Amino acid sequence: MSTVLAYLEDTYKFTDKAHVEYVANDERGYYCVLDSTVFYPQGGGQPSDIGTIEAKEVQLPITFVSFVDGDVRHYGDFSSVSLEKGEEVTLYVDEARRMQNAKAHTAGHLMYTIVESLDKNIIAVKGYHFPDGSYVEFQGSPSFYNTETFIAEVNTKISEALNLASSLEASLIMPEELAMRWSNIPHNLPPGKPLRVVTIDNLHPTPCGGTHLKSLNELKCVVVTKAKRQKGNLKISYKFE
Repeated sequence: MSTVLAYLEDTYKFTDKAHVEYVANDERGYYCVLDSTVFYPQGGGQPSDIGTIEAKEVQLPITFVSFVDGDVRHYGDFSSVSLEKGEEVTLYVDEARRMQNAKAHTAGHLMYTIVESLDKNIIAVKGYHFPDGSYVEFQGSPSFYNTETFIAEVNTKISEALNLASSLEASLIMPEELAMRWSNIPHNLPPGKPLRVVTIDNLHPTPCGGTHLKSLNELKCVVVTKAKRQKGNLKISYKFE
């Protein structure tokens, strides 16, 4: 089976009902798999949600969530209650952590789409959207010569975008359409299957399965702090509030 990813529908949905598929354990510990979930599993440079699952009026803490072979594994201590297949449970996502992660991911998208718009010779290949030490890595040969000047230009563009309070939209688009309309989209995407892409105002869309804010007005600030070469890539670090 594959878990229905209900969190994709609404970042601001923090509770939902689901049904138990099974309970098992692996090297990380005990976990349960549900038929659907609002918990975001760690991946794509974004940390997992945490929270609780209520079953038989017992609150079960969920300390980590992982995506494995189409199933979402909710890790926690299930010793206090017996979860049976088909049993209905209630999910509660930690709202503060979800929103902090959504801010970090949105800030990262804003930063790297602006960087790519200013320098066509580099493209984002990896993001670390954790609150501690957020950064994005780029491949390619930058066309700028003065790093400080480039950072200042990026920060100016970021400030302009935040002042406009641009909206964000997540939608499903066919990869053929993406590749035809935007040159930054990889051309080796599997055809025929729609991709979930996130778009900030008039900046180019990015394939992404993460959680994001509805509007940039939910960010107080996003600031690039440094840019340096690391293992052949350009690593650009940022902070956000």
